[in-house]
Amino acid sequence: MGSKAELVTLELSCKLSHHLPFPYVVTSWKCENKIRPLDLLAEQVNLQSIYESCNVLEQQHISLDSVYTAIYSQDVPVPNRIAAKLADHLLPDGQMLMATLNSYGALHLLTKPTEQGVWKNYQNGLDVVATLRDKLQPPYEVPAAMIKTFRHYQAYMDRSWITMLAWRPVEAGKYGLVLGTAAGSIWTLTLCNNASTILVHSELQTLLGRICFMQSYEDLLLVSDNNGLVHLYRFSATEGEGLCLVKTLWLRPDHLGLQQAAITHCPTRDCYYIACCKAAHLLIWCMPRQASGKWLETRLHVGGMKITGFCAVANNKYALVTARGQLCLVELSHKPGQLSTSIRSVNIDDAENKLPIGLWCSPNKNLITILSTHNKESLLNKAIRRNLVNAQVCRIEESNALAQLDRCLTPTVSMNSYKDLLVEVRLDIYQRTKLDEYLSYAPIEGFAFENVATETRLQQLQLKYHVLDAIITIQRDQRNPYLLEQIEQEFHLLLNMIELTHMRLRLQYLSEQKELTAFQRQSAQCQLAASERIRQQLKQQLLGDKASHVATKSALLVETEEYFEQLQVKLNMKEIQITMEDPNLLCAISYMQLSPTLERHYCTLCGRQVLLEKQLLLELYPPGSTLLCPYCHGSYDLELLDA
Repeated sequence: MGSKAELVTLELSCKLSHHLPFPYVVTSWKCENKIRPLDLLAEQVNLQSIYESCNVLEQQHISLDSVYTAIYSQDVPVPNRIAAKLADHLLPDGQMLMATLNSYGALHLLTKPTEQGVWKNYQNGLDVVATLRDKLQPPYEVPAAMIKTFRHYQAYMDRSWITMLAWRPVEAGKYGLVLGTAAGSIWTLTLCNNASTILVHSELQTLLGRICFMQSYEDLLLVSDNNGLVHLYRFSATEGEGLCLVKTLWLRPDHLGLQQAAITHCPTRDCYYIACCKAAHLLIWCMPRQASGKWLETRLHVGGMKITGFCAVANNKYALVTARGQLCLVELSHKPGQLSTSIRSVNIDDAENKLPIGLWCSPNKNLITILSTHNKESLLNKAIRRNLVNAQVCRIEESNALAQLDRCLTPTVSMNSYKDLLVEVRLDIYQRTKLDEYLSYAPIEGFAFENVATETRLQQLQLKYHVLDAIITIQRDQRNPYLLEQIEQEFHLLLNMIELTHMRLRLQYLSEQKELTAFQRQSAQCQLAASERIRQQLKQQLLGDKASHVATKSALLVETEEYFEQLQVKLNMKEIQITMEDPNLLCAISYMQLSPTLERHYCTLCGRQVLLEKQLLLELYPPGSTLLCPYCHGSYDLELLDA
């Protein structure tokens, strides 16, 4: 969200504190408002002569739009923030990439690390505006010095005036950037993997006016202009061939440009649903994927003056908020040859005297976030409070986030892809709404070690890890040290079970190889030594006066003793040297010693470190595997020092 002075982003994070259980990292960027890229074009024409030749309507137009006259204005209005959109993948150095645009056509590429830092200008990024204006545009039909009329001057400026942008999915490693201009043309750019150069570009001249809305989904692009027309385009499968018009969805020039829209795919009926908001009306089209299919459409008036927030919560269900402060759920019913809708209101806690200004849904559709401002300024005694934006994180329907996580997790997809489900689990625990249910989730006594370790069992242990980690965070503030001690003992045992399961998986794979590399052999020795060290610690714990989980630890020792002896024989490791090293100084995957350095390769969820050499670590996994944290199933990030 943005204002004239600042751009603010809310980035979903599962590292929320129970003192302030707000699941977002708030970062900002101070807007650079002095850059006006079209001034360079305006300086090349005789604007005074053009103004004197204008009729009354043209003089009014040129005076009201400061883009055309900024070079001669002593007091230029501060530009509005038009769009800020995040790219669909990270840069090669692990930074996030975002494009932001203001009403003067100034486009900035910004970067920042995930869940930390502040947004900064991307120094190595392409100067998109200058490239479009100076290199991609062909010479204008009339030389700049010869422009005498406002019509020619407007066309000369509008073709380089970027009024909207969108990212689109392209082949792996590249970036697809789509630009809409005030002249109604659409530029499709394919950028290299670090977004510094253009590889391919194309332009489509449309019948639209000034483009004010663009949204991409798969190979579709939804576009609207300031006259209210709505077009649907499709990207060509051949790179560089640009766009083709699929359908003109809205032909009436009602001057209601789109502000909210959503495109979803229904796998059951193999069709797309395209939903658009115009004032207080919701317009929905069904687009068949097969060319022979029939298009369907329906409309719904939700009441009030305007829909101020809109998002899809399923492929056939939408949530919206209105200027009246209502939250509504709209469900789409698709019968043969007929499309219809039903709507119901949802109560919002603490919504009195608040005006909703935005609505967003989390990636897995389990949480929605409502942004609102106070609509009664008389109740606020300070100007700073009138500018506050309130964010509410809500769950519309009851769900079981743990069950969803259990179904979704795979050995190749990290827990980072399901942050919102993990956030819901932690919020439930922090609010104590389902604390008893989570306390009894997957008792540690129920985990048994099979003859062959499996990724499925490791994932079950990782889910238990996230539950206990959140419960311990809460219990540290409770006046029940006995319960906290019990849970911490269970957590330490769980960590041992995770470590032993991970080691067995890695050693099982290595034992199947005909010949080991030097790194594989060294890592196998370190893992066998670490497993022996863990088993010795468990034996010492059983001899203590206050031993806990005695039966579980005893069974664990009996079962793992045999398994690791067999693996040691298969790997032909005759002698294992056991050293009492600090576990924090060992790689969490290979159990080799970490080198002391300021650079680090760490898990983005739990922070545990591994060796910097990713390719060496992948030698411990089958080909095609993804490097994920064995403790929490999180992905890794590499933090390198700048040269």
